[in-house]
Amino acid sequence: MSGGMYLAAAGALVQQLRLEVLSNNVANINTIGYKGDKSIFQIPEETEPLLFETPIEGIETWSPYAPPFSTIIDFSQGAIRQTGNRLDVAINGSGLFSVQTPDGVQYTRQGSFTLDAEGVLVTQDGYPVLGEGGEINLEEGTVEIDGEGGVYVDGDEVGRLQIADFPNGEALKKVGNGRFVASETAVRGERPENTTLSQGYLETSNVNPVQAMTEMIETSRAFEAYQKVIQSSDEATSKSINEVGRTI
Repeated sequence: MSGGMYLAAAGALVQQLRLEVLSNNVANINTIGYKGDKSIFQIPEETEPLLFETPIEGIETWSPYAPPFSTIIDFSQGAIRQTGNRLDVAINGSGLFSVQTPDGVQYTRQGSFTLDAEGVLVTQDGYPVLGEGGEINLEEGTVEIDGEGGVYVDGDEVGRLQIADFPNGEALKKVGNGRFVASETAVRGERPENTTLSQGYLETSNVNPVQAMTEMIETSRAFEAYQKVIQSSDEATSKSINEVGRTI
């Protein structure tokens, strides 16, 4: 295989991976609290280049023709939408809600909460939302949630939403259903001072639909261009082989 074909194949692979990331972002444009992914291309310093003949164990394996590919989570603020539901809560600023799951404490920006049969505040998939003192139980009455996360029933405080903050967003990993898990080395910061909560509102996805669709089109065209280069290189190689065969 010629160097040109290596280069084109590497470029096509990178564009394919990027297209998968963009497609997932577009698919979650209407997902409450969704945080989009960004593609990162970076050549590691002082690293021996790997040829494509070397088995590729993952997308971080690289070649002299294409940089390694990875993604980071974009934690920028999404738009806030009013719902009027007293159990809907939006975070304005940094921080995440804490949720107790069978796999340990996880984190989310999805504030579309509800109550289970025992009156415990839970996520849409039934996991308890944690307060600073544990689960939050809401008895019958009018529920109020203030900007600091205090939860009141008929004026009596019954809990305070636990808001976790991780200054290093790379310490968090997506685990599905709008939740994140912290790595073992993650350092949890203090409750963010400038963060406020809004009852009766939800944070929408932070994916820009126009930008995401534009990038998808650009990426698809780039992938097609690399495919044409591969095809042309293959045809040129076949023609050269045939010409040599006739000469012999």
